[in-house]
Amino acid sequence: MDDPSLEPVYFYTRSMPWFELSNFCPPGVEDGGVYWPTVEHYFQAQKFSDGAHRERIRRAATPKDARELGRSRLHPIRDDWDEVRESVMLHALRIKFAKGPARELLLSTGDRLLVEASPVDYFWGAGQDGSGLNRLGILLQQVRAEMQS
Repeated sequence: MDDPSLEPVYFYTRSMPWFELSNFCPPGVEDGGVYWPTVEHYFQAQKFSDGAHRERIRRAATPKDARELGRSRLHPIRDDWDEVRESVMLHALRIKFAKGPARELLLSTGDRLLVEASPVDYFWGAGQDGSGLNRLGILLQQVRAEMQS
């Protein structure tokens, strides 16, 4: 019989059992005295130096709206974004999963592989065919390992 404790944990949409691991799901994060409703709000805003645009993203009604504002190129993104995006994401994940139910949820995944099951994102997620880099899942595993040690 297959051991469920070895099965990968797939997360992405609200209808999936592990949605709380998603950047679209609260809790939000506080950084530098500023509260962000979700990791998605925080992450998308960090792409920009323009304070007014960052605030627009922070105040976006939904994580989807924050993502759309973050994908807009009406405002130039940081020159170093490709170099820092993973460290920005890691920082936000460490804050989100530091305490409370979010921490307990992440720890409850044991040593299972964590996979963002996005069919369209081949960097942060697994992509439609599973060949994506799954960087979000890998960073979550890193945060979990830090908490376990």
